[in-house]
Amino acid sequence: MEGVRAQGPLSDIPDAGASDHVCWIYDDDAEFDRAVEEFLAGGLERGERLLCIGERVIESLQAVSLPARDVPSLIAAGVLETQTLAQAYEAAGPFVPENQLAYYAAATRRALADGYRGLRVVAEVSVLAAAQATRSELARWEHVADEFIAQATGFTAMCAYDGELTEEALADVASVHPLVHAPAGLLPFRVFFEDDHLTVAGSVDTFTADRLARVLACSPVGGEVVVLDLRLVEFVDVAGARVIARWAQQLGPSPVPLEVRGASRLMRRMWQVLALDEIAPVTFAGAAA
Repeated sequence: MEGVRAQGPLSDIPDAGASDHVCWIYDDDAEFDRAVEEFLAGGLERGERLLCIGERVIESLQAVSLPARDVPSLIAAGVLETQTLAQAYEAAGPFVPENQLAYYAAATRRALADGYRGLRVVAEVSVLAAAQATRSELARWEHVADEFIAQATGFTAMCAYDGELTEEALADVASVHPLVHAPAGLLPFRVFFEDDHLTVAGSVDTFTADRLARVLACSPVGGEVVVLDLRLVEFVDVAGARVIARWAQQLGPSPVPLEVRGASRLMRRMWQVLALDEIAPVTFAGAAA
């Protein structure tokens, strides 16, 4: 679709772009090492500074073959930096999305000031997804980061997660990425930013509506009108429609109009039958399918 950010399921790392945000769920170590190699190599070709976070990613650097120079030379030249999770926490402060955003925004600005085209990060943070206490903040951070990345700020990222994590944990973090490498059937929908609006892709039903509610509730949207793009939605049921209506009702300290683009005829009909237009100010735009 013209003008839509690169998105969808992945079997391989795509060509490097200016707004990459990849979730890579891995079961095979060799496959993960290749993914790290390809993602970093793409950054080098684009002239980006590289940052590898987490012991598993640092371990992968022993197996990768990057263009032009070897890993020790890239580190010595300041092109590539590594941080353990403990070092990353110390650098960014307590793990809350606002701290993470401030840290990576500053690191991206430094990379740009040093003559790079941006900052490309590979982070393996399975430990944060595994713990219920930090998972919700991690998912919120991934969503906040996606808005920042979508603005073509120079920050791009691959977020890696061990496939041994629970399906619930993996679905929570993967659902807020535009590009996802995951087992078949794991991820019914994704929510990501495109320019200044929010896009939903996939299917939302009674069993996944609660996850959509959590994602929308932590979306960093604002402005006089909020836009929700449903052109990539294959199916949404009554539960999903009600989630969107409740979210629209809660936008801003005073009601903020929500524009829903590309909703199907079925969803528009459900909206009328359920009288959801009485809950929140919503307008539908774009051709119904």
